[in-house]
Amino acid sequence: MKKHKLLVAALAVAVMLMGAGYAYWTQTITIANTVSTGYLDVQFVDADESDWDDGYIAHIPNDLVTVDSVIATDKQNLSFTVGNFYPGAGAYLSFVVKNSGTVPAKVTSVTGSITENADLANALNYKFDAVVIRTLNAGFWSYRYEDIDAIDANNVSDLAAGLTSALQNIVLQPGEELMLTTHNFIFNETQDPGYQVLMPSAITGSQFEDTTTKFDLAIAFTQVN
Repeated sequence: MKKHKLLVAALAVAVMLMGAGYAYWTQTITIANTVSTGYLDVQFVDADESDWDDGYIAHIPNDLVTVDSVIATDKQNLSFTVGNFYPGAGAYLSFVVKNSGTVPAKVTSVTGSITENADLANALNYKFDAVVIRTLNAGFWSYRYEDIDAIDANNVSDLAAGLTSALQNIVLQPGEELMLTTHNFIFNETQDPGYQVLMPSAITGSQFEDTTTKFDLAIAFTQVN
């Protein structure tokens, strides 16, 4: 009986010693990961307009064409309205698009869609011949002139295709602004960015008299990898 008790005691001590042999200190270190994404934000930041008439009417200077441009509150839409247009007259939309986001952006496509009176929309002419990128650094503007083929479109579809061709390879870095122009760009020269809309003098008689056309140009941007 004593031998049996001694054997049990010995086994108990052995088990205790085994447990003590596997004891160890522990410590955990942690990597805290925080990943914040940037954002794509392209906006209309400035818009203006001008117009011109076909010289003189009865040799009297005139200013008959009316134009107006309005940027929506969210800066995602620009409305351009021309009134009292007639053959030989023209109007000019000036606008500036800014990359206000934190990632580079570029145009993937420009799509034209006519919502009213396609015949009149496609009878007008549309022109621009240069693209300018500008950046404000320490209170001074720096300019980059983009070499493109001059666009002289005879319908809305050709205008959209011309805009796509002119803009699709241009990358706008954060803070940069994009302008179209119909002038040869000269550093520090005051310019009206935008495109011309002209009603050809060849339109005669009562063709398109007292009518209205409406069309949209949708400019699609994508983040650049």
